Amino acid sequence: MTDDLVILVDQDGRDAGSAPRLEIHGPDTPLHRAFSLFLFDDHGRLLLTRRALEKITWPGVWTNSCCGHPRPGESYPDAIRRRAREELGVGVRGLRIALPSFAYRATDFSGVVENEVCPVYVGRIVGEPDPDPTEVMDHQWVEWEDYRSTAERTPGLISPWNALQVPQLAPILPQLMGPSGAVPGQQPEVGRTPTAEATLARVDTLLREEAACLETLWRDAVPGPPVDILGPDDLPGWLHGMVLQGGKRLRPSMCHWGFVASGGREHDPGYQDLVRVAAALETLHVFGLIHDDIMDRAETRRGEPTAHVRATRRHREAGGDGSPELFGASIAILLGDLAHAEADRLADGLPETLRRMWYELTIELIAGQRADLTGAAAHRRDLDHAITIARLKSGSYTVERPLQLGAEAAVATPEARESLARYGHRIGAVFALRDDYLGIWGDPATTGKPAGDDLRNGKATTVLGLAESALSGTAAEALGRVGTAALTDADISLLQEALTESGVRDRVEGMIREGVDTAVAALNPAHLERDGIQGLAAMAERIAWRDR
Repeated sequence: MTDDLVILVDQDGRDAGSAPRLEIHGPDTPLHRAFSLFLFDDHGRLLLTRRALEKITWPGVWTNSCCGHPRPGESYPDAIRRRAREELGVGVRGLRIALPSFAYRATDFSGVVENEVCPVYVGRIVGEPDPDPTEVMDHQWVEWEDYRSTAERTPGLISPWNALQVPQLAPILPQLMGPSGAVPGQQPEVGRTPTAEATLARVDTLLREEAACLETLWRDAVPGPPVDILGPDDLPGWLHGMVLQGGKRLRPSMCHWGFVASGGREHDPGYQDLVRVAAALETLHVFGLIHDDIMDRAETRRGEPTAHVRATRRHREAGGDGSPELFGASIAILLGDLAHAEADRLADGLPETLRRMWYELTIELIAGQRADLTGAAAHRRDLDHAITIARLKSGSYTVERPLQLGAEAAVATPEARESLARYGHRIGAVFALRDDYLGIWGDPATTGKPAGDDLRNGKATTVLGLAESALSGTAAEALGRVGTAALTDADISLLQEALTESGVRDRVEGMIREGVDTAVAALNPAHLERDGIQGLAAMAERIAWRDR
C-alpha cells in the first residue's frame, strides 16, 4: 500500500525509499518530499487555510492554500490535484511550478520537526472550497499584497514555511500569474510563449557549453600529445562535431511543442528543464545512431562515413597493429558510450519526475534495439513484430517521450497529457512508417544512405510485413533473400519495383496520411494552447513527408 507513504530523500536530493507518513514525524523527522500550493481566484485573491487542530504539526496555524506529500510513483502535479480535491474539494488549473528547489526544516512548539524538500506551485482554483474539517478548520480569501506584508512584518502569525516562501515568491508571482485580476491563458501579460527557434538556439548553446566542459575534463584525464592512430581528432571533439552538425532536431522540437501546447511560458522555471532535456535527447540520439550503424554494418550516415568506418580507415592509414575492423568498431562503441554518458550528465540535473521519464525512455530504446537484433536473426517479418520495433526504436523516443517530457516541464493538466499522448502515439507510428518508406525508396543523395538499405539489413519493417502477402513469383523469391548475403543489387531493384506495382507503396503512403489526420484531430483545443496545436500540426506534416 502506498496510500499514506512519503518519499524519503538523501542529502544529494535522491529518492531513498519510503516510510509511513504518520510514523516519521517527530524530533528527528527524516528529509522527505512535500509540496506547497498557492491557489488564486480569477480576481487575483489568495486562498488561505487554517490548519485543523488534529494536525500533527502546527495545528491551528494559518498557511497557504494546500500542502501535502507525493506518494511513491506519483508526480507532483498529480499529487497536488489529488490533495486539492481531498483537502479542499476543488480542482486546479493553470498549475505552474514557482520555487522548484525550496526546502526547509522547522520545529513546532511541541518539538515535532518538519524536514522537507518542498517545491512551491501556484495555480487557479476551480470550484468553491468545501474543506475537509479534519484538515482545515477555517479558510478565507485575501489580497496577495496583504499576505506578503504579513509575511514580511509579522511572520510569526503564519506557518514557518510560508514565512520563507512568500518573500521568494513575491518577485516572480506577477510573471507566473499575471497582474491582479488577470486570468492565465486569457491575458497577454501572463508571459511570452517561447518560439521553436529560440528553444533550439538555447539547446545548441547548452550543447556547446557541454562540449567545452567535456574537452577540459578529457584533457585533465588524458594529458599529452595527440592520441595514437586517431591523430588530433579525439573522442570529445568527434562526438560534439556529430551532435552539433545540425540534424533534423525532431526530438528537441517535439519537447518544445509539448511544453508550449501545455501552456508553458518562457519565464517558467520548467523552461530551463525543457532546454536541458532537449539537449540530452539530441545527445542520446547520437549514441543510438553510432551503435545502430555498428550493428547494421552501415558505411554511411548523412552522406558521411559512419564512425566505425572512419576509425577503421584511420587504423589502416596509420598502419596500426591488429584488425582495422575490430579497432574501428571498438572506437565507435566508445564514442557511443561517451554520447550516452554526456546525455545522462545532462539528464542528471533534471527534477525527479523528468529523470524517471528519462530512464524509462533509455530502457525502451535499448529494448527496441535488442528486439530488432533478435527478430532479424530469427527472420521475423510479421507485421506485429515490425510495429513493436517501430514503436520502441522510433516512435517512442522520437515523438511520444519528448512530448511527454515537454508536457511534464510545463506541469500539464491530465487532459492536456491525454490529448498529447493520443497525438504522439499516432505521429510516432507515422515517423516509423516514413522511416520504412525512405529505407526502401529514399534518394541516397538526400538520405545519406544507400538505396534499399533496409532490404540489405533485413530489418523488420511495416513495408516488409505488408510485402509478405503482396508479392509472388520472382519478387517473393527475392523477398526471401532479404537480409542475407545472397541478396543482390538486382534483387533490390526488383523489390522496389514490385512493392510499388503491388500497391504496397501506395498503402504505406495512405497509412501515413491517415495517421497524420487522426493525430491532428486528437489535439483538443479545450485542453491545449492554440500556438501549440498549430506547431504540432506543422510538425506532423514535416515528419510525415520528410525526405531524410
